[in-house]
Amino acid sequence: MATIEGGVLKPDAALPFPDHTRVKLTIEPVDSENPSLAAWKHLKEHIRQHPIVGLAGKFSREELYECD
Repeated sequence: MATIEGGVLKPDAALPFPDHTRVKLTIEPVDSENPSLAAWKHLKEHIRQHPIVGLAGKFSREELYECD
């Protein structure tokens, strides 16, 4: 992880390379939201927009509580 300050990339910890070593970077912003929470919110929204209906038949009270 790193922070950009005044246009300069400042790593959170020392890097395991000698000075003047050229490296290739891939930079992407860190989301402040937990990925698991974001996935859960996405799933809930998808289910809200595309409800699953009609997969189970309707049962009578007797069928729901029948004991053998």
